[in-house]
Amino acid sequence: MDSLVSVYESGRVKNGAKLLLLKEITENCKHPEDVLLYSNVLIKEARKLDSTGYVYFGLVMKGYAHERKSDFSKALASYFEAADVANKGTQTGTLYISIADVYSLMDNHANAVDYYQKAIALLKHEKDSLKVASALYNMGDEYLKAGNLDAALLHTTESQLISKKIHYQIGEAYCMGSLGMIYLKKGNHQQAEINLNEAIQLLEALNEYAAICEFLNSMAAVYQEKGNLASAKKYAHNSLRLAQKYGLKQEISEANLKLSALYEKSGDLNKSLAFFKSYITYRDSVSNLETVQKVADLRTDFEISKKQKEVDLLATRHKLRVAERNGFVFASLLLAAILLTSIYYFTQKAKRNKLQNAQKIQEAEILHQSNLMQTVISSQEAERKRIGMDLHDEVGAALSTLRIKIDRNDVALAKDSSIEYKADIDKIIENMRNISHALSPRLSGNFGFYDAIHELADGVNGSDKVNMSIQFDEHNMPVFNDEMVPMALYRVIAELINNTLKHAKASEIKLAVDVKDETMSINYSDNGIGIQQSTGKPSNGIGMQNIESRLRVIGARWQVMTPTPNGYELNIEVPLKQ
Repeated sequence: MDSLVSVYESGRVKNGAKLLLLKEITENCKHPEDVLLYSNVLIKEARKLDSTGYVYFGLVMKGYAHERKSDFSKALASYFEAADVANKGTQTGTLYISIADVYSLMDNHANAVDYYQKAIALLKHEKDSLKVASALYNMGDEYLKAGNLDAALLHTTESQLISKKIHYQIGEAYCMGSLGMIYLKKGNHQQAEINLNEAIQLLEALNEYAAICEFLNSMAAVYQEKGNLASAKKYAHNSLRLAQKYGLKQEISEANLKLSALYEKSGDLNKSLAFFKSYITYRDSVSNLETVQKVADLRTDFEISKKQKEVDLLATRHKLRVAERNGFVFASLLLAAILLTSIYYFTQKAKRNKLQNAQKIQEAEILHQSNLMQTVISSQEAERKRIGMDLHDEVGAALSTLRIKIDRNDVALAKDSSIEYKADIDKIIENMRNISHALSPRLSGNFGFYDAIHELADGVNGSDKVNMSIQFDEHNMPVFNDEMVPMALYRVIAELINNTLKHAKASEIKLAVDVKDETMSINYSDNGIGIQQSTGKPSNGIGMQNIESRLRVIGARWQVMTPTPNGYELNIEVPLKQ
């Protein structure tokens, strides 16, 4: 570091080499004041040579220096200025991380999370794994501060995995410490101590003093939870000394607060009060009302200028030319036009937001209705299954026992009576089995749905009134991920058959089933007089409402084809992967 400064002060390097040297010096400075000094020099020299890349780097380092000095309004001003000269993609993503970091230090959780999310999206698109890991770590730390431990654990763990994969040692160290702090909050003191000690050892070798101060305070909290106040004070004092040595205001404030709590716990109220006064002093120097107002103004300016940068630039040039020719009158008119444009823009944005909110409410209502209908149908099927099993297991068994007894007592009964009783019982058993199967069809297995549909057709054809044909390739079976889907389709087809038999006066029913590209297509048709003609009403009766409700629950699409002089036709498409 000293040798680089000596080379620069000698004046021997010029132009591009000078910019490169200033960049190296700025990067290697340890104290914020030195970073601020050389970053300002770099910005000035880079602008002379119109070197946008070095201007961008100098502004970022200047923002970093102000951030370390806890001058957040100046930090944000530098970062937003850097955003104006940044290339889209990785540079913008990196700046968003820095901006989010400043908002995090100001305890502005909403803005911090907003900019972290923007950064992660941009950096993932650019496939910059190192910076993605950094953004995920910082976002996890923000969630930790907000008390959302599950979100903190998720983002920090993801950052640690990426850091390990790309051999990013400092990232691993930071993640290790943060995970220790998360485990501490979760009450796992043993794992917290292991992680924090390992993180401190790694960070000492890397001279990452701010993080070390934070993790030393966390170690103090671990020992405080264990009841070992002496060790807790030792770690907190070490954190304070290190923060004071390197002028880290935020860390000084936090160490003073921790020591105040520890001395209060041990009964030394005078020392506790002294440390608390120091905490208040540094806290107020870090965060004050004037700074908060400046931060709010800077955010507003940046968000507007980012979206209309080119328009603003043209407007400014035009304003200057007009002012030179015509004075301030025309410039005032231009300003009014800009104001009206801004009002229109925000009015339209409010309307769009209102429409989007209405759409979201409508979607939520539809989802609620669908879930409610699914619950009702599931309950109905469960009750039908129970009744069907009871009929089969209890009533069927009783009838079978009765028939066996009649067989054994044929001698005691008249021959004709015995035959008549047996026929009646066999008929009752058969009807009971049909009812049981209708209530609870066997749809499990690869051929369950196939067999059930063919049994429906057999029942229709057995009546000798209507002929039902099925086109269903047994080598092209659907695979259902949800047992509700085949049950719903079975009920729909059964209801369609029932409508045809009761109302359509048809002599023929056709059913075609096909599976292609994870979609199941069903075409049902008959040659009757049509639903509306048969009932004298449109097709919106209870039967059709039940059909539509079941199809809607399983996410199916359906269409009643244009009526022909004779007949009815319905097409159904069912996604097999929900």
